[in-house]
Amino acid sequence: MGQMKELQIETHNLARDWDALVETILSQQEIGEAALLKPDEGPSSQEEWESFRLVPDLRFQPKGTKLETAIEIKMFRWQSDWRHRVADAISHMQEILATRDFERGIIILTLDLPDEILAQLDSTPSSSIEIWGIGKLRELAEGIDELSDGLEELIAETILDDNIRGPIRIEPELRQGSLLASKLRQSTPGTAGWREFELLSEEAVRLLFGRDLLNLTAQQRTDDGLNRMDLVGRIKSEGNSFWSMIASDFSTRYIVFDAKNSKEQITQSEIQITEKYLFSRGLRTVAVVIARNGADKNALKLAETQLRENGKFIMVITLSDLCAMLEGADAGDPPENLLFQRMDEMLMRMGR
Repeated sequence: MGQMKELQIETHNLARDWDALVETILSQQEIGEAALLKPDEGPSSQEEWESFRLVPDLRFQPKGTKLETAIEIKMFRWQSDWRHRVADAISHMQEILATRDFERGIIILTLDLPDEILAQLDSTPSSSIEIWGIGKLRELAEGIDELSDGLEELIAETILDDNIRGPIRIEPELRQGSLLASKLRQSTPGTAGWREFELLSEEAVRLLFGRDLLNLTAQQRTDDGLNRMDLVGRIKSEGNSFWSMIASDFSTRYIVFDAKNSKEQITQSEIQITEKYLFSRGLRTVAVVIARNGADKNALKLAETQLRENGKFIMVITLSDLCAMLEGADAGDPPENLLFQRMDEMLMRMGR
């Protein structure tokens, strides 16, 4: 499975590690005071999301001033992803500054950006917003070995490629993710709402991953006429991304997405149905099951068995996971971060 063994290095939440480290760096006596504002767990309902949508990651007050500064940290595992997300991050910060008690905002990208790119970002019309790369954090941590070493270690754990080429999108896209997440949460669980859930899930996949997955095709009947795959897409062959890593490590060219709108956790039966869509000779060995309420213990064990014995990787995500990716994408957060975390959790708990 290629480089996968090297990638099984985290059992913790890297995003929270970044929050904590930046808080510590900014809270040095000669720099100012910083405090975390968001809870450890993401929102579990539409109401919780509305409450925290415009709460930044940290509140920062530079030394010698009374300026309240909002800090947003955007963590990127693949450096090529950031150029698609920076406009949304800036737009989200503008909304924070317009509606909350902050005079200025700082967006921290977990990237070592070249000077020419930083200059291009600084030329945007948002004078109350600064964009920081890793270089700025290195400056602030300089001379304190514990902070400098911790920063370099976190960078090494986070970044999985070295490609930052490509154009920067300055204009934000329409905020479709949050609207779609709201519709998904309001959809009816169970048989009565299965078609609506399937269509909304398809729309979500296209919105989140349409750049990396080509020719996304819905409702394909397998040759035996018995099984239907909700959505199938082909992974782009070029570039570095979460999906190109999946293609390499699991010897696949296609990804299956299967929506399950059960009122309860899905069982082994649903995993068995999804497994029938996968076969190695068709270069289709990976599926993402969108299970409204997740999977029970036996279903997860069967998914692990399929990977261990047959090389078929079936990842289960919940409705809450899908909504978190949609809402995060509106704020400039790469949705692949959550998929990578779920994959890592599965691979780390697997026995021989």
